[in-house]
Amino acid sequence: VLQPTIEAVAMAESAAGSALVQAIAGAGGGLFATLVLQPIEVVKTQIQLGHSHRPPASQVVQQILASEGVHGLFRGIGSKGVDTVSRYFIYFFAYDFIGGVARRHREMTTGVNLLVGYLAGVVAVTGTTPLDMASTKLQVLWRTFQQHGLPGLYDGYGYNLALCTNPAISNTLFDQIKGIILQRQGPSATLSSFHAFVLGAFTKSVAILVTYPLTFLKTLLQAGRETTSSRDSLESEPSDKRRRFKTLAVLYSGLGAQLLKGVLQAALLYMAKERIEVGASGVVRLLVKLLRVRSTRASIAGST
Repeated sequence: VLQPTIEAVAMAESAAGSALVQAIAGAGGGLFATLVLQPIEVVKTQIQLGHSHRPPASQVVQQILASEGVHGLFRGIGSKGVDTVSRYFIYFFAYDFIGGVARRHREMTTGVNLLVGYLAGVVAVTGTTPLDMASTKLQVLWRTFQQHGLPGLYDGYGYNLALCTNPAISNTLFDQIKGIILQRQGPSATLSSFHAFVLGAFTKSVAILVTYPLTFLKTLLQAGRETTSSRDSLESEPSDKRRRFKTLAVLYSGLGAQLLKGVLQAALLYMAKERIEVGASGVVRLLVKLLRVRSTRASIAGST
């Protein structure tokens, strides 16, 4: 009776340990990418607030440094960091854990991997949507809850569920190409920082290109903007081919900025994640080993 119990505990600890390693590495990688890109986000926001007069980026940086110092370039990093760490921790924990369950029951095909990535995205969105709503101030969270109740905290939840296909595509592509690279290099090989950076950039580019129309529509609808002018201009097109082309152009407007931000963020995230994963796996393996020894001793003591 004792041996199966120990094996079951060991298997559960191993699965949880693997998921924990991926969660720590994902959260650490996400935080690294956020720290690197936060000055760009601050400058971009400042330029957008200029409305009619939009100063060059170099001038905005000088103004921020003169008035607030270097820490001004990292304005809002606290709430952004909490949001990023929680989102990626939940996502990669769920991705590895659900993937482990899937592997025990069926072959890990591309379709199954995509489904696992999507379900992990759903778990992460469900857990972090209230944090997204309250990323500016806690008062906003309380005011939203008072006016609209719990459903108000999940405003935009439906759009976010649809956009779970984005990390599903990027992670599925990343894992499959990574597997091919490591298989050629040998069983004990690890992905280099350069390969992780390039692979992360490539897979995120594919995911953004596929899902960008959903991102664009979500931005329009949540901003409350009317699309009647766009619809009228499309209806005025004499040719169906021109209309389809213009519809596609509208749905992909702003793609360049989204690609630049998303691809760079993903590349930095995966580069850091691969390195953190190596260190975290060693620490978690040691903890699992200690817990296993403790569990074995407790079981033996209990049986005697």
